[in-house]
Amino acid sequence: MKKVHIFLAEDNSADVWLIQEALRRQSLLFHLDHYLTAQDAINAVRVYGSNDSPVPDLLLLDYNLPGGQGSDVLIAAAANPKLAAVPKAILSSFLRPDEMSEAANMGALCFIPKPANLTEFLRDVGAKVTELLLQSGAISGKTTNA
Repeated sequence: MKKVHIFLAEDNSADVWLIQEALRRQSLLFHLDHYLTAQDAINAVRVYGSNDSPVPDLLLLDYNLPGGQGSDVLIAAAANPKLAAVPKAILSSFLRPDEMSEAANMGALCFIPKPANLTEFLRDVGAKVTELLLQSGAISGKTTNA
């Protein structure tokens, strides 16, 4: 089975663990590139596709990051033509309508809310990420952990 390559910009270590667990519960094989700050994430999206740096299958961005916002990362990603076809999603506990519009205008396909309830977080975040990967063709049907 194909291992998907997921770019994650998230500063909360507990949320990183929850996202990984949500993906495992979807039986996804995955490699996670994790960035803690907006600047680290921006630096990474600038070089994807160069020097044999593999392009991720999905960009998953927390909206509020130390040193910037997910929209800053979306702007940097838009400047890299190698990322044009890569789906991008904002993952956040709360966004104002103007922030959602801004993220959509910058290339985010969707907003994935971080549910406060653990069961809902694991179910809903995993299902939405799987849906995005299926829609993009990064996976076909369910992959299983081996």
